[in-house]
Amino acid sequence: MKKAIAGLAGLGVGLAAAVMFASPVMAANTTAQGLVNADNDKANWLLHHRTYDGHRYSPLSEVNSTNVKGLQLRFITMLDGLGSAGKVRTPKLQGTPLVEDGFLYVTDGWNNVYKIDGRSGDRGTTVWKFDPEMDRAYAADSGCCMGRNRGVALINDLVIESTMDGRMIALDKSSGEIVWQVNTANNDLMESHTGAPLALKNLAINGVTGAEYGIRGHINAIDVTTGEESWVKYLIPAPGEPGNETWVDDYEAWQTGGASVWQTGTYDAALNIMYWGTGNPSPQYDSEYRPGDNLYTESVVAMDPDTGEILWHFQFTPNDPYDWDEVGETQLIDIEVGGETLKIVTRAARNGFVYGFDRANGELRNAVQYVDFENWTLGGIDQKTGLPMSYNPDTPVQLYAPGTAGRRDGRLAVFCPALGGGKNWQPAAYSGLTGLNYVPANEGCSAYHTVVGGVDHWKDKGNKMGALENRHPAGWRGRESAPGAEKPIAISTGSVTGYNPATGQTVVKVSIDTRPTGMLATAGNLVFTGMATDLMAFNSTTLELLFTQSLGTGLSAPPMTYSYGGRQYIAILAGSTVSGSVSRRIARFANVVPTSILAVFSL
Repeated sequence: MKKAIAGLAGLGVGLAAAVMFASPVMAANTTAQGLVNADNDKANWLLHHRTYDGHRYSPLSEVNSTNVKGLQLRFITMLDGLGSAGKVRTPKLQGTPLVEDGFLYVTDGWNNVYKIDGRSGDRGTTVWKFDPEMDRAYAADSGCCMGRNRGVALINDLVIESTMDGRMIALDKSSGEIVWQVNTANNDLMESHTGAPLALKNLAINGVTGAEYGIRGHINAIDVTTGEESWVKYLIPAPGEPGNETWVDDYEAWQTGGASVWQTGTYDAALNIMYWGTGNPSPQYDSEYRPGDNLYTESVVAMDPDTGEILWHFQFTPNDPYDWDEVGETQLIDIEVGGETLKIVTRAARNGFVYGFDRANGELRNAVQYVDFENWTLGGIDQKTGLPMSYNPDTPVQLYAPGTAGRRDGRLAVFCPALGGGKNWQPAAYSGLTGLNYVPANEGCSAYHTVVGGVDHWKDKGNKMGALENRHPAGWRGRESAPGAEKPIAISTGSVTGYNPATGQTVVKVSIDTRPTGMLATAGNLVFTGMATDLMAFNSTTLELLFTQSLGTGLSAPPMTYSYGGRQYIAILAGSTVSGSVSRRIARFANVVPTSILAVFSL
């Protein structure tokens, strides 16, 4: 067994050892071809979205719309990962458990990895726990987005995670011992990792967070056999590269231009193309500082996994002044139109519209609004180009709609969808039963004043002159009328929207109290999600609420399902605070105490 050199320069990180809680159990070998064929494996959940296509759909149907009311909590496994460090007060569990032959592989908010034996069905026994021994305060203060980790990847006999302090680490699946580790993000430049890696062929691939702090985003591919870097692709093009001409300033804003990646990509093995979403430009609100469209921020990029070459791209909100990252996953769906099978990419964008593209060349099929209200683009989306109708090709700084974009003169900006977007990173799910894609959405608006020089971007990496602090105006709670709204818009409500990916049109929709945590669809005519503290199940045809169970602590993670021994289970990680805006508005979510657990249900 190869053990890479332990430690990160300047961090004093020692070699992290796995703590064994039971005798090692020899693990199955998760082959690259097995991952390609994951859809045929009904029992297991081997990839972050279960399958490379991002459907988050399970063919299991033991738990169905008729009997889901009988779902019961079977076991809770307590996890570590609580405790504050640096700017983090309460880490969040946002990962999706991976399951193979009754064993669950999960992470907590401080990037500990667990192998849990759930084969008995009534107890989750920790086989091993791996602690990456991060300098938590340093990782928290020098990286993005508080304490969180969205899970691991399985390939061969390895469990692979990416850490907040910038490492990709491969663990032996049976023992939890380090096989190799490599630096793939630089904390000194405000880069970190929060997303789960994508394993394909002989590679583990992941991107970096930190666009808020002026990084130059990149995706790294690591050879899983050797632990050596196969390629790295920067997502802000340098001078001479295609796309750099969309940065038209004269002070090299591209060097700190953003385009982070913090949600797992999807992959078409037949076309050998993977699809990743990229984050906001930096400074995140000051579009005047970074004139131009700012490629490849806020884009879906179709890439060759062997080389990292960008094959095609689409940018959703050029020169964005709203901080609408587009890191969310894309679903790869085959649809029948007029007797012809079309291979499409579909995604619900943070800007409030769902888009459909040809998977091979990126040709636009449709762009349709899915949130209840948007006010940022006058006239919607041009169905030929995919650009907002209010996009002006003759100006390098986009205003879009008056009153919606912050400016250096301190004007109030009120924009809808809200800062968190219609859909954020929380994954959607496509049901093979209903043919609908289910979006976990936020409904509402945000209002900000912008203050030039309000923050220093933490490390002053050359973009301080463009840094803005965004402040809610005093007393604004999202209930005033937004520009163009016929009635007041309430903040922080949620919805589940089922749309037809062939047309983009909403077919069924239900409102809920706050944004869902991500979706799971099953052949039992169900869609599951979490909200605040509650696990919920809906009829996937009607979106009638059929089941709800409070876990007593905050939920930030999407649910998943698996089977073992002929029984179907629903699993979800729980452990976070409930946002102040939600807990103040809804009494039952007040005073929630965060904890750190894996909860597993069955009939």
